[in-house]
Amino acid sequence: MKLWLIKFPYWLGIAADALWAAALLFPPVFGALMGVDDFSPDWQMQSIMTIGGVLMAGWAVLLLWAVQRLIERRFVILLTAIVVAALFLLALSNVLNGNFNEYWVLIKCLVLFVTMITSYSLSGRMDRTMVDV
Repeated sequence: MKLWLIKFPYWLGIAADALWAAALLFPPVFGALMGVDDFSPDWQMQSIMTIGGVLMAGWAVLLLWAVQRLIERRFVILLTAIVVAALFLLALSNVLNGNFNEYWVLIKCLVLFVTMITSYSLSGRMDRTMVDV
């Protein structure tokens, strides 16, 4: 059970990153996720979104790499949790400024952050237990 609790946040992160990579690379998907009908970015915004999509895809690959050695590479889930916390703050700012379509982003980020910190903590305990044996 403990191993599942450590591994599950990685797969959540991989799924979230893959979804957002697709959304950033394909504007209609982004529009649907953000609740914006007929989302049609100009070429500058599309270029920025493409860069973000490539980075999100790369992060998904990083998490795939890390999940292969959960204990040794647990710093990746901690780093991911820090990034998720920053995204939470951005979404919170957007909601406070009237963009109520981002409530679900707040919830997603909160769930991801809590599960990732739990994973990091449990894997640290498991590492110390393995060293003590």
